[in-house]
Amino acid sequence: MDDSGDGAGRLALERTSDRVDGGAMRESEASEDVAKVLHTLEEARSERARLGRLGRWSEADEAVLVTLRDVLSAASPEITGPDLGGLVYVAGSPRPGRRRVTGNWGPVPPERLTATCAMLLVNRGSEPQVVAEMARRALESYGWRDLGTFWYAVLSLAYAGESDAAQHELGRALKRSGWVGSHPHTPALTVLRARVAGLNGEPRTAWQLLDGALARGVVEQFKEVAVAWAIAALVDLGELERADDLLLAYGFGHTLDGVVDRAEVLAARGALREVTGRPQLAYEDLTGCGRELAAWGVTNPAVIAWRSQAALCAAATDRRSLASSLADEELFQARRWGTPQSIGTALRAVALVSEEGRDIKLLEEAVGLLARGNVLGTLVRAQYELGVKLSLRTRDEDGRPALEAARNTAMSMNSDIWVSRVDEALRRWGTADAEGKLTAREIKVLNLARAGLGNKGIAGRLHLTGSTVEFHLSNIYRKLGISGRAELHSIMLPVL
Repeated sequence: MDDSGDGAGRLALERTSDRVDGGAMRESEASEDVAKVLHTLEEARSERARLGRLGRWSEADEAVLVTLRDVLSAASPEITGPDLGGLVYVAGSPRPGRRRVTGNWGPVPPERLTATCAMLLVNRGSEPQVVAEMARRALESYGWRDLGTFWYAVLSLAYAGESDAAQHELGRALKRSGWVGSHPHTPALTVLRARVAGLNGEPRTAWQLLDGALARGVVEQFKEVAVAWAIAALVDLGELERADDLLLAYGFGHTLDGVVDRAEVLAARGALREVTGRPQLAYEDLTGCGRELAAWGVTNPAVIAWRSQAALCAAATDRRSLASSLADEELFQARRWGTPQSIGTALRAVALVSEEGRDIKLLEEAVGLLARGNVLGTLVRAQYELGVKLSLRTRDEDGRPALEAARNTAMSMNSDIWVSRVDEALRRWGTADAEGKLTAREIKVLNLARAGLGNKGIAGRLHLTGSTVEFHLSNIYRKLGISGRAELHSIMLPVL
């Protein structure tokens, strides 16, 4: 049973100020103390994992925060960001045992505790207002100049829907002369700017930043998330061939042995496979992502909305009960978190896997929330899906307004591919009369054909004769304006 850990924030706030001033020590004593601290951190990681396996996440969070408080109170310059890795899930987290760039960095500041607590609350999907308060508190003092503190806090703001605040902090960092040029923080800042841009409905900006960063070279700690977030941005833009090329160029097309940020890479690869008509492979990636996050107790879809995407893959392979279960669970978690971005994304999936009769209303509600949350990559898909559903069904409503709205969104995203895709849908279906719309039986046959079933399989599933299936498919091809089954995956259709 998942334990939300809502008290973690208050624990950190109460204890952050309990610092202990350390005095000068002989070098041998310092080395011995550092070894003890590193051992304590390793014990905390093991205890977090043990409690997590038991579902005791409040205790796991408290164990992490208490250890981190004690470590930071020593204010040892020998303990750096990489030593603190593996305590909490965060994309691009430092790797334990991999030392940071050498230099006079000073000790990790106490603000790291507050920023870590904010990220823990994000992962548990609770108290977004408290998350935003903690993130701002961590960024108020001089300690914001610590890269780890800055990374945790800005990501927390972005996940909490505070995109303006996140952008403000990034702008402040850009103005700081020490964080530009050849400074080691520069690649990390670029990757973080891209992530916030992507979450803020600016996939073109995200892709341009990440493309440049990867071309110049990104330090190992941030390379995996840079590639994953670049692929996600390209998927939003509809540039699928480029996304696939990037995936293969970095060796993420097959096994992911040795990949640290597996959840982010699996999510990006799954999203790409889902939109390129490989639903079973996508489903395996997305549920694999879910298992990675579950090991950290991450339930918040604002971090990665893997359930909604997996639900669409399950529906595409005609596993409707599984699809509904995944979509409903994500909607529950999204409403618990409360941001329009998360709720709109989850509601879109619920709508697409729902039976006819309630799906249109749910999809219209999802479109409104996604527009409010400025989630353009998902918004353009939802508008397109709404328009196509209305155009192809035997309904009085016209899908043209939704398709035209999708075109406007595509233009605001600067996505020529999406503009062309919507124009093609308008040409095919935007003026279709009632005679050209699909019947309820044809919709069922179409969904099964797109799921990969042959005529015999469709006939068995729907209790029809083979000749009846052929008759329905002929009508479907005519109404869709295609020549046959081979073209079913060449046009973008939602699960109808």
